[in-house]
Amino acid sequence: MEREIHKTLMQECLSLAKKGKGAVSPNPLVGAILVKGGRIVARGYHRKFGGPHAEVECLQSYRGDASSATLYINLEPCSHLGKTPPCTDLILRSGIRRVIVAMKDPNPLVSGRGIRRLRSAGVDVLMGVLEEEAVALNRFFVKHITTGMPYVHLKLAQSLDGKIADAGGNSRWISSPESRSLVHQWRAEYDAVLVGAGTVEKDNPALTVRMVRGRDPDIVVLDGRFRVPSGSRVFSVNRNRRIFLCVGRNAARRQARKTAALRKRGVEVIEFQSERGHLSLKKVLHVLYSRGIGSLLVEGGGMVFGDFIHNALADELSVFVAPRIIGEGVNGFVMDQRGKRPRLFRLSASPIGPDILLKGVTK
Repeated sequence: MEREIHKTLMQECLSLAKKGKGAVSPNPLVGAILVKGGRIVARGYHRKFGGPHAEVECLQSYRGDASSATLYINLEPCSHLGKTPPCTDLILRSGIRRVIVAMKDPNPLVSGRGIRRLRSAGVDVLMGVLEEEAVALNRFFVKHITTGMPYVHLKLAQSLDGKIADAGGNSRWISSPESRSLVHQWRAEYDAVLVGAGTVEKDNPALTVRMVRGRDPDIVVLDGRFRVPSGSRVFSVNRNRRIFLCVGRNAARRQARKTAALRKRGVEVIEFQSERGHLSLKKVLHVLYSRGIGSLLVEGGGMVFGDFIHNALADELSVFVAPRIIGEGVNGFVMDQRGKRPRLFRLSASPIGPDILLKGVTK
């Protein structure tokens, strides 16, 4: 019975944590509640990067005696000084004697230290309540804090016969308005959207959030040969988003005036050693993480999708299958036959308007 109560209250923490989506990255999503006498007396969640942590919001909003209360939190409290003071110190000062935690913090700077700090001070700490759900919620954070690379989600829309565009390269619109609305919601939740040079040339996308409310993500363009037109819509820089153009070093030097002009407009042109215009995705991902990108939504095209799969660098895959047949056209994944073939797990299929959304993760 007590375990079920813990689960119910931890679900409330997870629901609070979700309110920080799109605002706290690269920090994790965290919610906290304070329970006293069998009822919730205070709530808090991490609202924005650099702002107060969930524990701080929760405990500072409560004016009563917290010594007999229980704190629920979906992620281990931090014990180190970062942008804010250690949350373990605040918990100990409050007099709380019991803390229920969903998961250990994967951050090497914390990873068990917060729990040990509380327990050594005599606080009763219960771990693992809704741990699987908590890990799934913070999968972006778990991935980037342990690997130094962003979480990568491949998204594509295709016909029943596996085509993402017709023979002329036209892909507007394969999926339904309902599917596109969901993609715009994802854009608002990811740090950046990544596309290849071919997608920019063919579709000239803006990659903004339009069908739902939310902030526009940063943009990453892979262009080893530096062939995208400098007048493309993705380079319409505004102060609320960053534009990263990843190019081959030799191509950037051959087109020095174009490089300089884009940089003057605010585009961050990042040069990589390339092999015949092909960029190392792993190096690209590490550099993007160093720029504060903790999650990527990859939206095209076929060669980019294939490269991520070939190198086993995709964490999640979403395929919107539209009820239409294109015939001759562009395949969703353009791959070297010698590439890796990762298996998908936790598969699901759900209707989105007239489409079917197939989802899976690679581990």
